[in-house]
Amino acid sequence: MRKNKTILLSMGLTLLFSLSNYELKAQNQFADYVNYNKENNLELTPLASFVMRWYGVKYRLGGSTMKGIDCSQFSKKLYWEVYGRKLGENCAAQWKETKRITKDSLMVGDIVFFRSKQSPSGWHCGVYLGRDTFVHAANKDEGVKVSSLLEPRYLNGYKGAGRLD
Repeated sequence: MRKNKTILLSMGLTLLFSLSNYELKAQNQFADYVNYNKENNLELTPLASFVMRWYGVKYRLGGSTMKGIDCSQFSKKLYWEVYGRKLGENCAAQWKETKRITKDSLMVGDIVFFRSKQSPSGWHCGVYLGRDTFVHAANKDEGVKVSSLLEPRYLNGYKGAGRLD
């Protein structure tokens, strides 16, 4: 039974990430998927569990709790809880401590960075999930969500990606 659930989840994640070829507009795009997994207590990877636990949490500049979190604190918390690795306090620090990688060599867990006119620092970041998708604390209107690198705002604002050694 456990193996069947793992296979089902794997198929579901494959389907989920195959949607990344389409423009993702609403935070609720993946809400049914998240709710289904929560209600059915499926056994998930630490990364998937983390994403589902934080999905929908409000954005708050400088925040680092479930009451509100910003993008750099979200990636910092994800790295600590999922990988046991420490990251810097803000996007610029995270940029400096990661090794630059090309977009075509992105792997799950890499940090993606963007230029942002909405952010006081001019930076935005998230964690790559595969198939051109990433999870991040987007903004005050959307909160924590899964987005596509192919969305115009992320395609145009893409600054680069980094990997911890």
